[in-house]
Order: sequence, then structure tokens, then C-alpha cells
Amino acid sequence: MNRYSIEVEKREETGKGAARRIRRNGLIPGVIYGGNREPQALTVDPLDLKGKIHSNAIIDLKIDGEEETVMIKDFQKDVIKEEIIHVDFQKISMDETIHITVPIRLVGDAPGVREGGVLQQLMREVDIEVLPSDIPDELELNIDELTLSDSLEVGDLEIPEEVNVINSLDDVIVTVVAPSEEVEEEEEEELEEEFIEPEVIGEEEEEEGEEGEEEDLEDKDYYQK
Repeated sequence: MNRYSIEVEKREETGKGAARRIRRNGLIPGVIYGGNREPQALTVDPLDLKGKIHSNAIIDLKIDGEEETVMIKDFQKDVIKEEIIHVDFQKISMDETIHITVPIRLVGDAPGVREGGVLQQLMREVDIEVLPSDIPDELELNIDELTLSDSLEVGDLEIPEEVNVINSLDDVIVTVVAPSEEVEEEEEEELEEEFIEPEVIGEEEEEEGEEGEEEDLEDKDYYQK
């Protein structure tokens, strides 16, 4: 598990206006909470967050000469610019377990794929409880024996002794299905999309025409006001 040190500054101003001013100056508003401490608003240099947002890294946060051990609990991104616009730090204790999510990495080659099957990964991460110092970067799942129509579950993961998995061990992570199964599913979806309920002609068309005329008149009255 990677461990970093970041220096941040306390800030007294809060609210949307203050956050916008901070971002205009090229910095990021943030907050630290957790443990027995009161939440504290912070200002963070975005360069210090590079490579740490998605890594489950442990961070020694230096705040006005004091140091807090934290992890990045949450963050917000600008959907257009893809820039971090807010970050939440959660205080942790190195001798207390935490609940965290880690990715699953498939290793090996599934024989079922060579037989013409299609690999489907249903889970890409798993919830665990672990001491901060023992957080794995990922959990591996070997698929070398995954045959056609077979599947592997959470219980098949390579789980270190110090890691407690919260998910059910019966949850399916990956399976190999026959191509025909996928084709049938796709055909059913296409048929549902192509099916259009036939219109009933006659009196209903006349009623719709009358309703349309009334709506047009209401629109005209509205704009005249």
C-alpha cells in the first residue's frame, strides 16, 4: 500500500462563493472529518492529489504543523473539464480496521473462451475489512480453469489471511457463456425495440385532432397575454 505526505491549509470561509474563489486561484476546496475530530475545511493543491484519487493510498496530511493520517473518502469532478473540484479526507487509525473497496483483477486464460465462449465479468470490485497497512492494491482471480458454461465466485479469489471479505462468497464474479445465449438475448432486445403498438384509426384520430386545435388556441391565448 502506497503512503504519501500532503501539506494543506485550513480555511475559515465555506459555501459555494468561497469554493468558487478557491478554484479560480487554481486550488481545490476540501474537508477532513472522522474519528473524534470536528470537520475542518481545507484548501488543497491539485498537483498533490495527482495519482492518489483512485489508489486507496494512505496520506499523512499536514495541517498547520500538525499531522493527521487519512484516506481519500470521496471526491467530485467537473463533468466537462474532468478536473477535481472537491475532495473529502477521512481520518483513520492504523490499528483499527476499515471498510474499503478494492478492484478485482482477472489473471490467466479461460479455456472456455478458446472453446468459443464469451467471457462475462459481473463484478469488478469487492468490499473488504482490513487494517490500513494491509490494504491490497487489488485481489486476483485465476481463470485458467474456467470452462464453457462455468463460473467463478468471490470464494475463488486469492484472499490474504489479513483481509476479511464482506461480500457473499457465493457472489458470481465471472462466467463463460455460449455465444448462442448472447445472440438470443440480443435478438429479444431488438424485437422489443422494433415492436411498435399499432395506432387505432377512426374516431380517436378525430378526437386527437380536436384536442390539438384546443391546445393551439390555448397556446395563442397564452402568448397574447
